[in-house]
Order: sequence, then structure tokens, then C-alpha cells
Amino acid sequence: MERSPHLPTSADLAATYALESVKQFGPQKFREVRDSGLTPTDVLADPTRLPIGGKRGDAFRVEITRLVRRGIGEFEERAARQLDRATHHGVHVLLHGDAAYPANLWASNNPVPVLYVRGELALLQQRRAIACVGSRGIRGDYEARQRDFAAFAAGHGWTVVSGFALGADSTAHRAARDAGGSTVCVMPSGLDRPFPPENKGLWNEFTTYPKAVMVSEFPFGTPAAALTLRKRNKTIVAFSLGVLIGQSSESGGAMNAFRFAIEQRKPVATFAGNGSDDTSGNRKIAAEISGTEFPAGRRDEGAWKAWLQTLSSST
Repeated sequence: MERSPHLPTSADLAATYALESVKQFGPQKFREVRDSGLTPTDVLADPTRLPIGGKRGDAFRVEITRLVRRGIGEFEERAARQLDRATHHGVHVLLHGDAAYPANLWASNNPVPVLYVRGELALLQQRRAIACVGSRGIRGDYEARQRDFAAFAAGHGWTVVSGFALGADSTAHRAARDAGGSTVCVMPSGLDRPFPPENKGLWNEFTTYPKAVMVSEFPFGTPAAALTLRKRNKTIVAFSLGVLIGQSSESGGAMNAFRFAIEQRKPVATFAGNGSDDTSGNRKIAAEISGTEFPAGRRDEGAWKAWLQTLSSST
């Protein structure tokens, strides 16, 4: 029999949804609340306790007071529906303060206040996690090196994190699985809407693979869209100690992960570009982060090992 999912109380989830509705009350503000020893429920009960100073804090307290006066019934109903669906799908729901909340995500600049998880929660506690992303049209040597690197990392105890997209992401997930390692699939949609639909077969495989876990910051019923894809990329980086971008044009979506990595001060590596437009992103990355460019035409396990050891020392 499938185990019951790990869930918060409906009241705590409703309070979190309510605070999320306050403009500009983002993940880092939720962390400030938690670091002060409070919960969203505490803040709704007494907005004056909100531990955020200055004019911004004053504005938040005014808006939260208005929110409470209007009533949070819609958020309570939403929480009840989401918890029902989580139970139906066997999905865990993690809030700040939960011991199962991923340490890397908490330490990042994007500690999302609600995380939906399908799979073994213990996998999320692995600090040695490496993001492996890139173009949906990854090809040739770049696809081979993406597969080799992900398999090498997984075989050396690293969790491979990616976005479940076609191409580079799927290559990395499969390589980790084939190496007997663990992988985290960060979804741009609710966990009842696997995306992209072309990867439904891989989704079904991973639901029975004990070292795969699917996560999302989006509630059930959320479809993938341009904004959720961008947020997904930021969360991939937040889960990881470093980012490998296998192949990307300078305008490719994978470059969002590069920008988020710079923002989060996470090391980035890539494979040497070959002069074509579809590796212009590789060349841009290499120009900005000298010393972490790997050859694309051959395996360089020595360089991979050295880079991963450098990342590991950051924990």
C-alpha cells in the first residue's frame, strides 16, 4: 500500500497562500518570517508581529490587515482542495519549517514557500546536487558529453537536477537513472500535469524509479507557461551547488539558468562552443567564467572530478 503523503495542516497552507497573495511578499520575506520564529498563521493572527522593518514592512502590515478583514475563506477553500488532490496523487506538500524542506533550496535566494513533491523525501536532503540543463535541440558531441557528465556525477554520489524538458534535460535525467543515481525533476506545472506531454513515458518510468523525485512550486491544476518555465529554471539553480549548461544559443531558454546562477553566486560550467549559432551561449558562458569550460569532443573526467570537488567543498 502506498504511504500517506506528508502534509501540512489546512490552516497553515491557507495562511501561506494568503500571504503569497500580498504583492511583493516573495520567498525571502517568508524566510524572514520563519527566521523570526513565526509562521504565516501567526502573522495573519497579528500583522503587527511581521518582522520586516521600514516603509516596506509598514506597507505589508497594512495590506495584511486589509486581507484579514476581507476574510481568507477563498484561501481556506483552496488549501482544502489542494490537500485533497495531494492525498489523491500521493504528493507531499512542504512548507518552511518542515524538516523535509530541501536544505539547498532554503539556503538559496529562492526558498519557495510551498513545495509539492512526488517521490522519496529523503532524496531532497542530498546537499551534493548538480544542475544539468541545456537546449531542447542538443545534438552530437554535446548530447554525448551531457550524458557522460550526468552519469559521472550520479555515479560519484551527486544528485542530478534538471527541468524534465526534451533534449538536454531528459538526457541528464536518464543518464542519472541509468547510472543508478538519483535525480530531481523540477516541473514548470502542477504535478498532475506532467510537462512536456512528449515525456509522459519518462514520467511513468520515474514514478516507479525509487531514486527519482518530481518537485514543483506550482499547485495542482497549473499549466506550463512562459512565466512558470522561467521560475522553474530559477528553482533548478536553487536546488543545486553548481550548474552545467551542455549546449545553448545565447538567446536560448537555458541561458536563464546561467543568469540565475550568476544571481545566486553558483558556479557554472559548459562545454566548448564550436562556432555555430546554437553554441553561442556556450561561448558567452566561457567568456564570463574562465576556467570552467570542458571539451565537447571527448570525456575529461579529471576536469569534471576537480570541478565537482570544488563544488562539494562549498557545503
